[in-house]
Amino acid sequence: MMILRNLVKNITSTTVTPAFKNVVIAPQKKWLGAFFALSLSLLSGCAQQPTLTHKADWTLHQAQLQQLTHYRAQGVFGYISPQQRVTLTFNWQNQPDDYQLILTKMYKTILKLDAHPHSVTLTDPDGKTYHGTDAAQLVQQLTGINLPLQQMQDWLIGLPTGTDHYLLNKNNQVAFLTKKIGGRTWEMHYSSYDNTQVPSLPILMTLKQGDLTIKIKVSDWKVQ
Repeated sequence: MMILRNLVKNITSTTVTPAFKNVVIAPQKKWLGAFFALSLSLLSGCAQQPTLTHKADWTLHQAQLQQLTHYRAQGVFGYISPQQRVTLTFNWQNQPDDYQLILTKMYKTILKLDAHPHSVTLTDPDGKTYHGTDAAQLVQQLTGINLPLQQMQDWLIGLPTGTDHYLLNKNNQVAFLTKKIGGRTWEMHYSSYDNTQVPSLPILMTLKQGDLTIKIKVSDWKVQ
């Protein structure tokens, strides 16, 4: 029986003064006309000043992300599939070769996953442990949740490692990526980044595969 099967579904006008005829002689008219033209040009330039945005150099940004192997992300994700809809709090702790994922609902741990290169351990809400070698397969078998967990180590920070295709946004951050895994195409859409830190990291994402949608919101990043 799947662990999450019985969870509750959640988831103005300006007046122009007439010109004074016969007062301004031709040379003065010419000078004033040039003055007004210059003034309008300057005002127009001020009005069209672009809004400053954070724009990274993609090569540098990518290299910084590749060096980011120790991090923690906390937040919420909404899992929407034909079989179940549920909102869970997640805690992802990442190291170069290992990662841990903890999913909670209403302060109760629903799943704790410890993944190593050749072994995976999953602990259910009752404290019972399960072992395997494929994290994604083990999680899906026991909970019904389908996630590309191995790829999420990089995708979560906006690094398109091993993807079939990706696009950058106007700030040279990943806006979209796609990859076929086991015959199924996964897509990650990045809606917003936290630009207050270097490197900037995603805070709003949507992961899709077929009729499955997972909305991810990171509320706290900790990097080392």
